[in-house]
Amino acid sequence: MSDFIELLKILLPTIATLVVVYVMIREFTKQSTKQFDHLKNEQQLLIKKMENERAETVLKTSMPIKFQANERMVLFLERINPPNLLTRVMKPKINVRTLQTQLLATIRDEYEHNMSQQLYISNNTWELVKTAKEDVVRLVNSSAAKFNSDEDAGKFAQDIITDGFNNTNNPIEKALNSLKDDIRENFG
Repeated sequence: MSDFIELLKILLPTIATLVVVYVMIREFTKQSTKQFDHLKNEQQLLIKKMENERAETVLKTSMPIKFQANERMVLFLERINPPNLLTRVMKPKINVRTLQTQLLATIRDEYEHNMSQQLYISNNTWELVKTAKEDVVRLVNSSAAKFNSDEDAGKFAQDIITDGFNNTNNPIEKALNSLKDDIRENFG
């Protein structure tokens, strides 16, 4: 029995010490977990805040560029619209071949000057802009084919305007409407 008492004298303080150490470690672990969770939540909030700030910055810088691209595409379409194009290019006593060449060069130059704007407008709208440009080129070439290249360009110009685009199937109007829709969607 005395061996048992001696064993208890050794075991009881050891067990008490182990229980105290266990309780302390458990409390320390709880506190560490709480601190870790708190830091993790703070880090996630900081990441979201940085993402929001980045998105706001992108929005503040890209919106004016996108708006300007839409404006430039509207201007491009208006400049290649046959009546406007003819008003700018037509000169007195010019022949069909010269007018055709100047019209096509003007369209090409306008298009090349504005090609980079495709980065800032929708793919569908860009396709409509390209189609409008190609349809104007096709109109100029098909009208020119009706005349002798050395004839006075007056009738050629008149043919472009009269046989040009009708109101129901006007590719320039389609592209302009798509640009307006894009602007309403993105800025309105």
